[in-house]
Amino acid sequence: MTMTIDTLGKAVRHKMLVVAQCRGCGREARFLASDLAQFYNPGRSLSGLPFKCRECNLGDCRISASEYLNDRTREIIVWRPVKVKQSN
Repeated sequence: MTMTIDTLGKAVRHKMLVVAQCRGCGREARFLASDLAQFYNPGRSLSGLPFKCRECNLGDCRISASEYLNDRTREIIVWRPVKVKQSN
């Protein structure tokens, strides 16, 4: 039986990557779903995650879940989200 990975919690449970791809310039960023779950509700849909492209400043990103296969995947860059405290 095939299961659709449509929420962050399901992606965490299956130890997946979350891939955000800008529809404007095509830039991609990969995150561990477990890292994102520290900042966002695990019940949140993947398409509702707030990503914004650093290059073209568009907020229009295609969000998908991707498997990470150690034995078949060559080196990839995985970004780690951090909360930044703004000073006044």
